[in-house]
Amino acid sequence: MITFSTSTSSIPPWFQMPCIGCEILGRKGEATGVVTATSGLGLASCMSHLDMTTQVMRKLTSYDLAGLRAAFIAAGLTTGQVADHVLVTLFQAAKDAAATGGPTEGGMLRAALAAYGIPSFYAEDGGVSYVLVAADRTDDEGAAHTGTRVLLHSGEDAGRPADQHDEPWTASLYAADGEYINELFTARPGMPLAEECATTALSLACWLVANADRFTRDDHRGPGEGVVYGRLPGSGGSGRSHSVTDVMFGHRPN
Repeated sequence: MITFSTSTSSIPPWFQMPCIGCEILGRKGEATGVVTATSGLGLASCMSHLDMTTQVMRKLTSYDLAGLRAAFIAAGLTTGQVADHVLVTLFQAAKDAAATGGPTEGGMLRAALAAYGIPSFYAEDGGVSYVLVAADRTDDEGAAHTGTRVLLHSGEDAGRPADQHDEPWTASLYAADGEYINELFTARPGMPLAEECATTALSLACWLVANADRFTRDDHRGPGEGVVYGRLPGSGGSGRSHSVTDVMFGHRPN
C-alpha cells in the first residue's frame, strides 16, 4: 500500500470548519488545521485528533464515506454509536436527493451536490457535456467559467437518461485559463447511481474544504462575465444563506 507524505497548515481565522474526527463521533469540535497529503486529499482536524488525522491521510485514497469511517476506526478512533452523526445524515440526504433528482444522470448528480450546498451548472464544450462546480462556491454561473473549476463527467454526455449511466463519475480540475491540472478522483464502479452521486458529492465537498483558501479571489468581474455559458441550462446564484455544508464544511452561523 502506498504511504503518502503529509503536511499540516493552520486554518485562516475567517474560515471556520468542524473537525472530521469529531463529526464521526457525533460531536462538535472546531478544527484548527488542515492535514494535506501528497495524494491530493486533505481533512480538517482539531488539535486532539491531529495525529490521528495525519495517520489516516498517509493512506487515504478517497473520500468515500464508509472508507473515511473505517480509516479513522483503524487509526484508533472509538466511535460508539455513530448511526445518527452528521456525516451519515448528510450522505443519506444526498442519496435521497439524487434518487429523485433525475431524469438524467447529471440531474441526479446535481441534486446530490445541492444537498451538500454546492452550486453546480450544466456546461458543454466541443459537444461534450458535463457538470461544472466552481472551486470558489461564491461564483455565479458566469463566473464559474472564468475561475478554477472542477468538471464532473461520465462519458461525453451528462444529459443522458439515468438508466444509460455506464461510467463512474470522474472529477477533473481545471485552471482559470482552462488548462487541465489533474484528476481529483473517480467514483468506485458498480455502485447504484444514487449512491455513486452521493459519494461523488461527499468527495467533492471534502476536497473543496481542504483547498478552499487556495482558490478564493477578489471580485473584479466585468459586466459581461455573469452571462450564461454553454447551451445547457444551469442554476445557482448569489445571496445564498448558510447551508448544511456551510455548517459542516465551512462558515458556521453565529
